[in-house]
Amino acid sequence: MDNQQVIVLVVGLLILSVFMFLPQWQARRRRQKQMEEIQVGAEVMTVGGIIGQLTYLNWEEHRARLEIAPGLEIQVVTAAISQVLAHPPTAEVAKDENENEDENGNENNRDGA
Repeated sequence: MDNQQVIVLVVGLLILSVFMFLPQWQARRRRQKQMEEIQVGAEVMTVGGIIGQLTYLNWEEHRARLEIAPGLEIQVVTAAISQVLAHPPTAEVAKDENENEDENGNENNRDGA
């Protein structure tokens, strides 16, 4: 083998390894960012497919609690949370929802219909 063939082989292996590992690195970064942004009150799904609302989160102990039915909570490790389905409502969203209801609890329709 001459030097040119060795260089082509090395470059080819580098390109192959980038195409093999780049999607994994990107997915890991996305998941890490998503997990850093998770908050109590978010609706999440576990790796086992259980969907619930996050009621407790402790990163130091690697524990979280999910309310899967009214009054029924389960405890899971934080690594078992696979994805966030819905983030908790912020103060602005709750304020906007309250503005749409009158004092009797009826929704105001701003469209006039």
